[in-house]
Amino acid sequence: MDAWDLMFHRNDLTRHEVRQARPVSLRQGQVRLAVERFGITTVTATYALFGDSPLRFFDAFPAPMEFGRVPVWGFARVVDSRADGIAEGDRFFGYLPMSSHHTVTAEPVAGGFIDTAQEAVPHDWYRTYESAPADELDDRRALLHPLYPCSFTLAETIGTYAAQGVRSVVITSASCKTAVGLADLLARRDGLSVTGVTSPQNKEFTAALNLYDSVLTYDELGTDAVQARTVFVDFTNSAQRIRAVYRHAGTQLLATHLAGFTHPSTSFAPPEVGDPAPQPFFTPAVEDQLRAELGADVYNRRYRQAEDEFLIGTKSWLDIQRGSGPDAIAEAFRTVLAGALPPATGAVLTP
Repeated sequence: MDAWDLMFHRNDLTRHEVRQARPVSLRQGQVRLAVERFGITTVTATYALFGDSPLRFFDAFPAPMEFGRVPVWGFARVVDSRADGIAEGDRFFGYLPMSSHHTVTAEPVAGGFIDTAQEAVPHDWYRTYESAPADELDDRRALLHPLYPCSFTLAETIGTYAAQGVRSVVITSASCKTAVGLADLLARRDGLSVTGVTSPQNKEFTAALNLYDSVLTYDELGTDAVQARTVFVDFTNSAQRIRAVYRHAGTQLLATHLAGFTHPSTSFAPPEVGDPAPQPFFTPAVEDQLRAELGADVYNRRYRQAEDEFLIGTKSWLDIQRGSGPDAIAEAFRTVLAGALPPATGAVLTP
């Protein structure tokens, strides 16, 4: 088996090495996966930039001390199994390294399995591999399935604020794919005005989506310009941009949720910007809460329907950029890391 691992220098993420990986004999309960395809997004860059943070992203897939193996989300197929209930040829979606193959210790659960040997992750969300029969949306799902749960759970959360009288939502990094997913869901709700805030070069693209009631650039934000009770969703993690929205919303701002890192600082800690204090939005925990409130079957059915509709809708604006092999993967990663991938493009790679 010709197996390899793609590694990036921890102190210089623009440099990479490809190392041959020696397949080892599987123990009882283990499964060897051949990585099939995965998306590279801003979330991928976040995992790398915070690889040595307390969330230990680089610990998920160990590497030599000076290197990190960057996690991605994607599809993989079973090529060897010593786990009951999991057969060669089965296909799953889950948390993977940038490698040709990945070995897990699989405990079957409804709809897939959990990697019981994976300890360096903050939630079972990252240990769970979902059964994933192939379909024509695979490329779009590889790119967006890790992102859309954040969009969906944020929309559900904002729905509770709407019941309390909130009539306005402000979303920064409005051109990023998770923000677009959220805006698409909010556009279906009556009584909410949604403002997207983005950079000047992305304003035309964002406005052309026809999902936001208005689109502003950061330097177009006014002072106390909002007239209705407002919830703010930030995808930037930029204290400067967050403060600009606070000035714009003024006393109408009811709550702020920090949901992304398109402009990461050196810390996961929420910036100090005054009241209301920004609250980090951790999708897996909110998803657990919604499943408990709605029932797992109801939640899963609503989620699947919403995601499939969104994926189909992206055909009108999202082009898939494909590449194959470790060097193409490294180049796509560097492009996303530099913020140079246009919002209308998504990178899907195969080993």
